[in-house]
Amino acid sequence: MYNVLIVDDDTLMRDTLRAMISRFKNFQIIGEAASGSEAVSICRHYPVHLIFMDIIMPGITGIEASKKIKEVSPQTEICILSAYSDFHFAKEAMELHIKKYFSKPVSILDINHYLENFSLSSFESICPHLSLALELMNSQNFSKTYTGLSDIINKIYSNQNTNIESLKKTFIEIGQGLLDSLEYASPHNEVTDLFPLPDTWLINQEIMKIWLFKIADYIYQQKSIRRYSILEGVFLFIEQHIKEKISLVQITEGSMISQGYLSRIFRDQFGISMMEYIRLRKIQMVKINFIFTTHNTSDVAFMLGFNESSYLQKVFQKVEGISIQEFKNRLK
Repeated sequence: MYNVLIVDDDTLMRDTLRAMISRFKNFQIIGEAASGSEAVSICRHYPVHLIFMDIIMPGITGIEASKKIKEVSPQTEICILSAYSDFHFAKEAMELHIKKYFSKPVSILDINHYLENFSLSSFESICPHLSLALELMNSQNFSKTYTGLSDIINKIYSNQNTNIESLKKTFIEIGQGLLDSLEYASPHNEVTDLFPLPDTWLINQEIMKIWLFKIADYIYQQKSIRRYSILEGVFLFIEQHIKEKISLVQITEGSMISQGYLSRIFRDQFGISMMEYIRLRKIQMVKINFIFTTHNTSDVAFMLGFNESSYLQKVFQKVEGISIQEFKNRLK
C-alpha cells in the first residue's frame, strides 16, 4: 500500500485528486495540505511514498517544499502540479529528481495511467548537461541558447569513453528533460516521437547539434505562442517561406500583425530580432544540406534565398564562427 499526500491550496483541486486517487486500492491518502510548510511537517511525522505537489502556494513554493521533503525522505516520489511553464522551476525540479508533471486542469486519464504504472523508483543522478541546458533555456536568449547547446555537445563528444549507447542515453535524457519542462502546461510527449534519433546520427556531432537545435526551437516557439497566440501564425508563415528571401515586411503582412508589435513581442520571448532568428534557422538548413547532400555552396545559397554564395559565406562565418570550408572539413 502506497501512502499519498495531496498538497494544493485549492480545495476543489484537492477534492478532485482525492476522488481520482481513491479509485485505486493500492493507494491510501494519508493527508492533505494547503501549503508547502504543512506538507513538510506531515512528511517529518509520517511515511509518505507519493506526493502530488502544487508549485504556487502561499508561503514557500512547491519546489522549496520538495527540497525540504527530499532531505528527510529522499525516496518519496513527487509529482508537480502547475498551470505555469517556467524553466527556472523545471531546472530545480530536475535537480531534485522530480520527473513527473501534471498540467492543470488535471486529466483523469493522465492520473489513471500514472497510478496504474506507478512504482517507487531510485532515479539515477541527473545528467549535468541537462542542468546546463535548462539554464540556457531559462535565459530566454535564443542566440545564447544555440551557442551554449553547441558547447554542451562539444563537451559530450570530448569524452573519450563515449559510445553509441551512452551517447543516445545522454541525448535522450537532455532532449526529454527539456521537453518535460514544457509539461507544466502541455500533455506529455516522448522526445523521440517528436524528434526521431537514429543511431547513425550519433556518430556525427554536427548532426546532433542540429537535432538539439530543433528541440530548443520547438520549445521556444511553444512557450512564445502560449504567451502571444498571434505568434502561431507568424511561425507558420516563416515555415512556409523559410527557403525564400524573406523580410520582416512580408512576415507582418502575411501574419496580419504590425511590425512594431511583432518586433517587441518576439524580442521579449527570444531575446533577438526576428531577422536574427531567421538567419539562425537558415544556417541550420545550410548545414543540413552540406551534411546530407552533395550540393555546393552556390546551389545551397540559391535554394535558401541568399543573394549570392559570398553573402552566405559571410553569414555562416558570423553565426558559426568558422568558414563553410572549415565546417565541411569537420564532416570528413
